[in-house]
Amino acid sequence: MKLKCTNSGLIYVKQTIIVSIKRPNSLEGAKVLGKPVLINVCNVVFLSHNNDGKVTFFMQNGFEISLNIFFSEAEQILNSAMQGKEDEIN
Repeated sequence: MKLKCTNSGLIYVKQTIIVSIKRPNSLEGAKVLGKPVLINVCNVVFLSHNNDGKVTFFMQNGFEISLNIFFSEAEQILNSAMQGKEDEIN
């Protein structure tokens, strides 16, 4: 499981596909400690590519979660989470 979403709008992101979790203009990013990262779909502002060309969830709190996956996979999970459907990308 690389990405998974629940019918309650949570997106689970496997730690091995995370390139970075950071806030622009800050010195350090967040650390991922081997557990899946949870994203509430209500806090996602938009999905796009960052300056490095990585697929990135841009969050309301200013964080950018960059992933090493195809854009279509992230888009599928985001749309499923917004619609309240369960889905998974392996």
